[in-house]
Amino acid sequence: MDDLDRKAKWRGENRARERHLARQRRRQAAIDSGQGTLVRFASERLSFGKATKVTGFHRGLTWMFSSRQPVAKLTGVVVLAILIFFVGSYVFTDRIFPNVFALGVPVGDLTPAEAEAAIQAKWDGEIYIDFTVDGELIRQTTPNQLGLSIDATAMAGSARAAGLAGIPFGLEVAPVVSVDYGKAQSVLLDMTEVIYILPYEAGFKWSGGKLVTVPGRQGRHLDISGAMEKLLQDPSRALAERRFELPTISLLPDVMDSAPFIEEAHAFLAGDVRLNGYDPYMHEMISWHVDQKTAAEWLIAGENGLAVRKNVFSAFIKSLNKDLITGSTARFIDDLVAIEKMQDGLNTNNSNVVVRVQHLPKSYYVEHSDTGYKIGRKNGLPYQLVYESNPNVNWRALNVGDQIQIPSRDVLIPEDPLPHKRIVVDIESQWLVAFEYDQMVFSWAISSGRETAPTYPGIFQILTHNDVAYGGSYALCEVAGTNCAQWRMNWFMGIYEVVPGLMNGFHGAVQLPNGNYLGGGGVYEPTTFGCIMSLDDNAEQLYAWAESGTIVEILSDDFQPESRLGEFALNYISTIDTSYRPISA
Repeated sequence: MDDLDRKAKWRGENRARERHLARQRRRQAAIDSGQGTLVRFASERLSFGKATKVTGFHRGLTWMFSSRQPVAKLTGVVVLAILIFFVGSYVFTDRIFPNVFALGVPVGDLTPAEAEAAIQAKWDGEIYIDFTVDGELIRQTTPNQLGLSIDATAMAGSARAAGLAGIPFGLEVAPVVSVDYGKAQSVLLDMTEVIYILPYEAGFKWSGGKLVTVPGRQGRHLDISGAMEKLLQDPSRALAERRFELPTISLLPDVMDSAPFIEEAHAFLAGDVRLNGYDPYMHEMISWHVDQKTAAEWLIAGENGLAVRKNVFSAFIKSLNKDLITGSTARFIDDLVAIEKMQDGLNTNNSNVVVRVQHLPKSYYVEHSDTGYKIGRKNGLPYQLVYESNPNVNWRALNVGDQIQIPSRDVLIPEDPLPHKRIVVDIESQWLVAFEYDQMVFSWAISSGRETAPTYPGIFQILTHNDVAYGGSYALCEVAGTNCAQWRMNWFMGIYEVVPGLMNGFHGAVQLPNGNYLGGGGVYEPTTFGCIMSLDDNAEQLYAWAESGTIVEILSDDFQPESRLGEFALNYISTIDTSYRPISA
């Protein structure tokens, strides 16, 4: 073959190669153009960045339509027809496309109305949120109880608008949540006591037979404002996690190290630690011995010395009250008052602490011939107090069996009672007996209130001291003539109010406006206007002896003794001649 033929053949082969390369470039350009179109379409429809995950499917579809092979083209047409039919079946029947979820509920194939009902049903009955602190479960509640609510309609609409976005990997529609501020805050407030931990002040305990120090530890309380801010900022997070971690604020103890006070604690615990409860009505002292292990747990290191661990000591008092309240008489010890008394004991290194036993209100059932006045006398209370405690009672129409509320008699003993002194007055015999440390120290005749102004029976205490006091009654006008509403009393000690501003009590001689003395200066019969009158010299002795807080037990036929000293006084009076009543002591 000559050179000319070889050159012609080479040119032919080269042109054939160029045409083949050109066809390949056009085919690749068509594929690239079609893929970009489909990816953009998918991106716009899915809107969740999943276009890159379906590239292989799109390339295959593009190849089917761009291929010159008849089978590939036919397959592409079939696939497109199926896709159009699939999409149309959902579009024209108003159903949500498959693989879409809301609150974990599959809402695919449902209409928006059906999806809304399914979402709401899930919300109302199957969702719970755990409240935790440092991972510890505090309480479990429903979103509704927490004040959260959803817009199920909006969520169903979002599921419908998602289109094919759930294919093939699934799509969870974001919840549309609103918060009821007041309701949510109320739920959080209800948990404050559960979450609250009192800071543990440095204290002491017995270990291995000796007293050792216990370091302080921090406490916590719920950060309400922080919790509300967290909930309002992202309520959907609590739903997604089914958990809400509550923020707290740390509480630091006042003292972390109790070592500087261990010798002081040793000194207090070395004594016989006793808690004594004194009942002023029954004149009863109840004593509880406390072992060193228990007493040591009551002590903490304060800033300037030993102090009471209030929560532990209060729990001890409440354990005592279980027995006191369930007894024949409903009694109790006020733990706050007891804490004060125990602190006084620590301050003075006195391990023998006395606290007052108090009485609860009680019910009384009306008996035959009862009146409000008589009910008061039976229960040792001025009628005014009974009247005020029963505002809805018609006192002029009492029936047998009616229930009357009797207030606590503690209102008559507002000061700390003195356990070692007691005055007993018997209205029937018109006699007074006084005791100190259970020994009789005084015994003499008295004059109590006249029939129109009787002295109230009951248990009271000395509240006031006035060496000279003034009183009055318009009943004396006929006797005195002028300035009849006022008289002068010596050695007055108030014990109870008849009505606000009018106090009855003990006194000596009463000088009337006309210069004469009430009862002629003697104590022959009930002649006062509610007070208890002694001969002047006797009244002066009693005035000097009876400190504020001294208990006074006034007895009558309506009110019998409650204390053993009251019983002793009555027995003693029955053995003496009470008819001898000199005009002077």
